[in-house]
This record gives sequence, C-alpha cells and structure tokens, in this order.
Amino acid sequence: MTMAGGWIGRRDMMAGIGAAGLLGGRARAAAQPFRFLTNWYAQAEHAGFYQAAAKGFYAAEGLDVTMEAGGPQVNGAQLLLAGHYDMIIGGADEAMTARSRGMPMTAVATTFQKSLGGLLAHADIGRLEDLRGHTILLSTEVRAAVWPYLRRRFGFDDGQVRPYAYDIRPFVLDPGVAIQAFATSEPYAVQQKGIPYKFFMLADYTVENYGNALVTTEAVLGTRRDAIARFLRASMRGWADWLAHDPSPANDAIRKANPMMSEAQILWSRGIFLSLGVFGAAGTPIGPMAPARCRAVRDFLVAAGLLPPDADWTRACDFSFNPAMDARLPAI
Repeated sequence: MTMAGGWIGRRDMMAGIGAAGLLGGRARAAAQPFRFLTNWYAQAEHAGFYQAAAKGFYAAEGLDVTMEAGGPQVNGAQLLLAGHYDMIIGGADEAMTARSRGMPMTAVATTFQKSLGGLLAHADIGRLEDLRGHTILLSTEVRAAVWPYLRRRFGFDDGQVRPYAYDIRPFVLDPGVAIQAFATSEPYAVQQKGIPYKFFMLADYTVENYGNALVTTEAVLGTRRDAIARFLRASMRGWADWLAHDPSPANDAIRKANPMMSEAQILWSRGIFLSLGVFGAAGTPIGPMAPARCRAVRDFLVAAGLLPPDADWTRACDFSFNPAMDARLPAI
C-alpha cells in the first residue's frame, strides 16, 4: 500500500499470511490500484485503515490500496464523482442528498455506528438550548446539514452563526463562543489547555446517524464490486486488530503522515471510541449498516427540509457488502 498526500494539521498476522496463500495468484498478480480518500488529516478516526495497510491485510486480499488524506479544502464528493477515487469517507446522509440531486453516490459501509459530531460549549452551558444568544461557529457543511433543524427546535437565530475555521482559539479566548466539534478532536485540544467544557453530541438531538461512512459511486459498483468487498473486509479487520492488539503499526503510520498528531491524542481518541461504544456491541461485526437506520436518516433529512418528501434513499445505501465484513468487535 502506498500512502500519498502529506497533509499536515488536524485475527493475527499468521492468519493474514494464510489468507495471502489461499488467494494465490490473485494476491500476486499486479492489481489495479484501489484509490481511497479519507475525510481529514491522518488521525485515530482512520486507524483501522492504517492498521490494515501496515499489517498487510490489504495485500492479503490482493489489493494495492493508495490512501490519501482529506482536509478542509478537499471536496471528497467532487473528487469521487470525477473518478479520482474508488472510495471516500463521507456520510450516508451525504449520499442521500447527492442522489436527490442526480449524483450517483452510494454508502456501502460505516466506520462508526454513531456519528461523533457535536457542539462544544463552555462548562456553564447546561443544556443545548442555553446557547441561545451565544456565538456559534459552524462550517458551511454543518450549517447546511443540521443548523436549520437546530434553529427551529431550539429557537436559535441565524445571527448567532459565524464561520468555523477549524481553529479553537476563538473558543479559548471567548467564554461566550461555542464551536462545532468532533468528540475526539476539539475536546482533546481544549482539555490540554485546562478549559472546562460541555460536549453535546448532535446524534442525541437529531438522528442516530452513522459516522465516517464509506461511499463510492455507481460506476465503481458496476465494475469493482469484488475489490470493494475485499477492501471492506480488510479494513474492518484492521479496526478489530487495532482495538484488540498492538495499535502501534497504525499509530506510527498516522504520526508519519501527520506529524502534528501525537501518540497521546491517538490513544485518548481510542478511549473515547470505547467509552461511547461507537463500533457497537462486543461480538458484533464492524462496518455493516442497516436498512432501518438508513431509513431513519432519510426521514430526518426530509423533516429537516434537506430532502424532498418523495426522496428515495434505497439507491444511496447498498447493504449487499455486509456479509463481507466478518471482523467482529473484540471484548475490551
């Protein structure tokens, strides 16, 4: 596996060797690269993919995976649709919205069974509605996706919103400011500065959405279904291995790709994953999505005015790869 895009900012090994042998000629043949784009600079949220690469799980599946890192200026959906990548980290909701606009995106799996996005407020904010009148920093994407719903439900006002530049300094300097946040990112940075905070996970107030879903296109589905299945199987095996065994192969690769990322933050994030149960219950497969959950996401998007009432979500989510993802969450 090759790792490109040096963005700076923000079963055991013997089983793998056995799998490679069983694959025989397929694993040894020159493979068409499988191009994968993450959604941010290298971090713990991508650890399973880095672990799968470092421990040879992709190679054992006969895959030559090229992974590149996203960032605030990288439009993953646009690059996916243009054919630059076979898979990106995106969202099931994103795929549904794209489909409603005639763009053939499809979510085929998920990293996390719950989304980790939220709002970070100062410790004196007891309830989400207490943010009325406070400045809230949001990215364009979050403002478009959930702000209209939050505004209507909690009585917020558009005048409260300012652009979020992925910089915690406004929060640090102004006790009246709240910012959008990811449970394993901004809270860690604020904690390092000794600032008490309150984190409101948006899934508790909107819909229990998936986090870091894996999204592809109709064109790739039509030509590379077997490669997708092998990529997903190896990736989820990577996550199970990183959680149950030595995480250092992925951690070292992450820090090499992103020197601003510390070992301490990666391990802290791992603890948050476990405490929040983001992979589901021990013994359950990592990665599959469920029709009922996706239907609930679609219904929320319709209620929030982000999808038309007749929107069909079924082409935006493909559950046929669920059986391929046989790695299960270890009991930790």
